[in-house]
Amino acid sequence: MKSSGAKTKQNPAIWPQIQSILNTINHVLIILIAVFVTILARSLDFKDTAIHMFLTVIGWNFLAAEALMSHYAYNPITRSLSHRNKSRFHGILQLIGGIMAIWGSLGKIFNTEGEHFTTLHGKLGLIATFSSFASVLGGTVNFFQPKFAHKVYTPAEIKFRHNLFGILGFAFAMNTVVMGYFTEFFTKHVDADVIPAFALATALVFLLTIIGPVTSLIDKMKYRKAAKQKK
Repeated sequence: MKSSGAKTKQNPAIWPQIQSILNTINHVLIILIAVFVTILARSLDFKDTAIHMFLTVIGWNFLAAEALMSHYAYNPITRSLSHRNKSRFHGILQLIGGIMAIWGSLGKIFNTEGEHFTTLHGKLGLIATFSSFASVLGGTVNFFQPKFAHKVYTPAEIKFRHNLFGILGFAFAMNTVVMGYFTEFFTKHVDADVIPAFALATALVFLLTIIGPVTSLIDKMKYRKAAKQKK
């Protein structure tokens, strides 16, 4: 009986340990992908599509992913930071990542013929670029909470919308990255046998990254519903 009771007490601690391990794996995958695309882009002198790949993958798969995990309780990088400093860390990474991704996308838009944007990768890229711009703008409003914004939405509503659209934008961005692995450029410079591994790694990064934001969104939805019921 004592043994059974001990196991019951230990069970609640298992899930946090699993989340911590998964988060560590996520950081490793993010870094490995970032290192690879940096080496590949450098080998091609950061020219043309190489710089496009570098800026968008680093902007989305690295900086945006790390930004989204900044408030995650099991993130070893930000665990010891205060809530305010986590928000600053999130904002800085999101701003830099967003600018890099937008810059990389605009370079492709202005230097590519229209045929590129008939592909799924190109179409998703346009949506992801717009989402990045909206995310940077929405994040700025969410961080500073200007009075004029409160005339339209409550602070809680602003946070909820920033959380929701951040997840959606990240989903478009990561799908764009995955589709990019199967473009003519990537298949030309990377062994075809390795490409599925990159696609899988990026998909895992997406799934492991959104654990925290989705959990936070659910909490905000509950708070939002309770606030409306009080009215």
